Amino acid sequence: MDQNIGWNLARAALNWRHVVDDRMAQIGFTQSKWIAMMHLNRLGEGCTQSDLANTMGIEQPSVIRTLNQLEQAGFIKRKESPSDARRKTLWFTDAGKTQLIEMQQMADEGRAALLNGLSTEQRELLDDALLTIISNAQTMSRQN
Repeated sequence: MDQNIGWNLARAALNWRHVVDDRMAQIGFTQSKWIAMMHLNRLGEGCTQSDLANTMGIEQPSVIRTLNQLEQAGFIKRKESPSDARRKTLWFTDAGKTQLIEMQQMADEGRAALLNGLSTEQRELLDDALLTIISNAQTMSRQN
């Protein structure tokens, strides 16, 4: 059974992302754009471009392209960091905040459909197990 956990975890994550991708495409968002918006929301406004790239697990030039597109669309704005003028902090515009609400509703609907059939207890156990796996992986990464 243990040998199937990683395989099933990867398949579940891939399928989960496909479901959310399909929903976000309905409102005109590519995967890179919706992921950047959601990560910025979780990190909190005022984070740096570098922080966002690290959280997303991608290189800064890749995130900058996506941020340029989101800024041109009017969803985010960049400001100089008060502590270092070379660094840019990220903020949602009013249009971005409105869009984020719609994105979260779409994601909530997808999440509900994906978790259909799991009891509250099963969901809690799954969440705890995933957090343990993430913690173990982060510990192993720091050791290398």
